[in-house]
Amino acid sequence: MADIKQLSKINVSKAVDTVVKTIAGIISIVSSPLLMPTYAMAISLWCTYLVFAPAGARWQILMLTFAITTMIPVMVLFVLTKVKVIKHPSLNERTDRPYIYAAAAMSYMAIALYLAKINSPAWLSMFMLSAGATAIVTMVVNFKWKISGHATCIGGLTALTFFLSYRSMILSDNDSLFIISIIASGAVMTSRLILDRHTLAQVVAGFFNGVLWVSVFQLLAA
Repeated sequence: MADIKQLSKINVSKAVDTVVKTIAGIISIVSSPLLMPTYAMAISLWCTYLVFAPAGARWQILMLTFAITTMIPVMVLFVLTKVKVIKHPSLNERTDRPYIYAAAAMSYMAIALYLAKINSPAWLSMFMLSAGATAIVTMVVNFKWKISGHATCIGGLTALTFFLSYRSMILSDNDSLFIISIIASGAVMTSRLILDRHTLAQVVAGFFNGVLWVSVFQLLAA
């Protein structure tokens, strides 16, 4: 009887562990660094005074952001994986990451230039510039240390929502979006630890890397 109870506890423990890791995996996929610029753009276009811009223009900017900052790096990842330059598309190996960081940085810079050309608010184009700077810093650090890209991006997004709230640019409750981003940050960073993709130090360093550069560029845009 004792053996049956012990076996039952082990099975329950394994089931719980499987569920937790599955949830962590879903959070990790949804919070992919390749999707964060699109999330940031959606927040900027639908949660601030920019919502009063024509809907067609907003959707055009959002789709362009997705195409350039998500699809182009994904295509680079696909090609480099096919030619064996990158070992696995999951990018778990530190040596595989610089190629995608470089592609991401150029994509962010391209969107920033486009936003500046269409006379978007300075804070929006500067956010994309800060994303590019963050990708470059992460790429350089990555040559010696595997900093968390997920944490970096959610940190940057959290900093953006802070400045939008602080400047009273959010149309509804100014604090709610920032609070949601804080909760999301905790979930994303915890998921990376549960999946054993990074150490606590790498996750924390990534988060503050994103916060730092977005904050610097937002202050420059003030």
